[in-house]
Amino acid sequence: MAAADASGIGCPQCGGSLDFSEGSRTTACGSCRTPLAVTGAAGITRYYLDDNLDLAEARTAARRFLATKGVDEAMVNHLRFDGGELCFLPFWRLRGHAVGWSWQERETFIVEEYVDEQGIRRQREQKGPQEREQEILAIPVDYSSPACDLSPYGLAGIATVSSVLPLKGMAYDRVARRGTVFDPAKEAEQVRREALGMARDRSRKKGTLRHEERLELCGEQLALIYYPVWKLAFAKGERLYPVIVDGVNGRVLKARFPGQAEIRLLAPLVTVTLLAFAFCFHVATGIVATALFLGWFASREEFSRAGLLRYFFLLVTPGEEVEHG
Repeated sequence: MAAADASGIGCPQCGGSLDFSEGSRTTACGSCRTPLAVTGAAGITRYYLDDNLDLAEARTAARRFLATKGVDEAMVNHLRFDGGELCFLPFWRLRGHAVGWSWQERETFIVEEYVDEQGIRRQREQKGPQEREQEILAIPVDYSSPACDLSPYGLAGIATVSSVLPLKGMAYDRVARRGTVFDPAKEAEQVRREALGMARDRSRKKGTLRHEERLELCGEQLALIYYPVWKLAFAKGERLYPVIVDGVNGRVLKARFPGQAEIRLLAPLVTVTLLAFAFCFHVATGIVATALFLGWFASREEFSRAGLLRYFFLLVTPGEEVEHG
């Protein structure tokens, strides 16, 4: 393979590893200094962020998170995780400028000072004359968007992270051996439309009545960035609870877990005591008290023998499930 046509994470001349900064179109091998071009499929540059956590560390992060959320300590210490999967989630990242022109007709607002009836100086905003203006625009664009439906993973964007952390050139086969690589479903053209739409929204000023603009992307740097997360699950009884852990910093992105169990001794104890006291006072009083209790019980839940047994003997009730992210 000629050096000018090379793509991937390994140098085709010496096999040395290659690292890139985002937006790089060319690089040089750190070992043999061979110049290389960086491209992905269809000319889209592709990178990935390295994962900083192994499976054991991801599970530790999940345990630590659950302990801070009031989950029973004994349950946290004896969690039984059902495997774990490292996933590389795709995000589009577009940087550049939206350039063009804009014409707007908008309301203006004038701030006036006045003194109220109590002699206090106040301010009020009133409409001023309408203004028309035309301007040349060059709006910086830094847009990040999931490349497929990632709602189950609790990660909406990675623009800030990908600006700070080092990126590596994507070699699909090598990364796929480490975890599951998700394929992008959103087309590049849709990303461009979304980025331009964001730029148009930023160009419109307060009070705009009518507007017209024409913007185009200039100096576009479009890339796919694959972000690592750990997909975990733990069992409690017959239910599985998912936990998604950020593979870069160990933060829990999304989770579902059982709420803290409720110990309810007071209600059945008070009920038995009052009914016993009523029967000791007089049998008729006890019968009336029992009828009142059964009427109250039937009004709050479906009346049944099983319901009564749960009320008096099920002293520990599981808490409601909690969603995070």
